[in-house]
Amino acid sequence: MSVYTQITRPQLDQFFRAYALGEVIDFEGIEDGINNTNYFVETTQGSFVLTLFETLNADELPHFMRLLSHLFNHNIQCPRPQPDRQAKVLRELNNKPAAVFKRLSGVAATSPSIEQCQEIGVCVANIHHCAQDYVFPIKNNNDLDWCKTVRHKIGAQLSATDRALINDELLFQSANSSDNLPQGVIHADLFRDNVLFVDNRLNGILDFYSACNGPLLFDIAITANDWCCENGDINPDKITALLSAYESLRPLEQL
Repeated sequence: MSVYTQITRPQLDQFFRAYALGEVIDFEGIEDGINNTNYFVETTQGSFVLTLFETLNADELPHFMRLLSHLFNHNIQCPRPQPDRQAKVLRELNNKPAAVFKRLSGVAATSPSIEQCQEIGVCVANIHHCAQDYVFPIKNNNDLDWCKTVRHKIGAQLSATDRALINDELLFQSANSSDNLPQGVIHADLFRDNVLFVDNRLNGILDFYSACNGPLLFDIAITANDWCCENGDINPDKITALLSAYESLRPLEQL
């Protein structure tokens, strides 16, 4: 269970008094997630998610809060930070930075359909489009040097075949810089468990805390690898659906 920071009901009641979101009725920890502590909170005014940030620091977090507000204001279905009575979207709880978001309904797709692949393709294009000129100072830490560091750490645990495959790919990436690719703000973590659907309709994009500036193609590749891969192979119908939907809003460029 990914609840790293425990909170009590009195702590929660006091915390929510700073907001005009009603009185707390009930709360429970959320098992999903890796980096942060999350709670579902039910109040007299609705359902919310309380996030306690375990790794991002107070200097980084305002950038992510502003990005979420920017995307929400451009009709991206992401959690919008809720301001407190003093218009602040970040507070502190149990010595951790904390924020409250309106809870989005829906469930993740365990085996995405063609229609869902189309939905996510449109969504990625919309994110790239509305953040095209957005100034976001967070850089991608998972760059080529990071990949080489991870390769070195886990190399002894890999099979000879996997080591050869990874080494070959790193050589290719070293010889082909991504600097000339279109760059912008990317989600960088758009796996299936970060997307909510209601009746096959995309209703929420979660977990923007890996967002950074990077090649837009990197975002597409991460998404396609999770949404269109079945038993280790890319499903041609799903990848075609995702890319066609993406290009209906933002055509890929020939370089």
